Amino acid sequence: MPDPITHSGAAAAAPPPDSTAPHRGATVAAPSLIALLAESLHAWRIAGAVSAEPDGTILVAAGALRLRIEPPPPGLPFRWMLASAERRRGVASLSGLLRALHAALDPGYAASRLRIAEPLLPPPPPPSRPAP
Repeated sequence: MPDPITHSGAAAAAPPPDSTAPHRGATVAAPSLIALLAESLHAWRIAGAVSAEPDGTILVAAGALRLRIEPPPPGLPFRWMLASAERRRGVASLSGLLRALHAALDPGYAASRLRIAEPLLPPPPPPSRPAP
């Protein structure tokens, strides 16, 4: 039986990108993303506001900082571009966007990676039952 992933033993090639299709970040100002960003500001205890701009980008304002979340130029491997007055950087995922946004808005934020590991200590023994 042939492998559904490959054709006659050779790896299937991905179709060429459609140059007429909108790039990945075309729907950057989705209401759910705006709500998530507003809730994130609240969770980070950063006073600010999140709003959609007429051109479809998202403006995040906190204190004197103004950050724009824009769709990337076509051909770049990013989902969004996060732009401030000094810097413009690409982010490829939602977690990357949240991490970059938090770092830009909070100078005391220390980014860390999620780590999944076995516990260092063994679990405690089950409680002993009294003799009947």
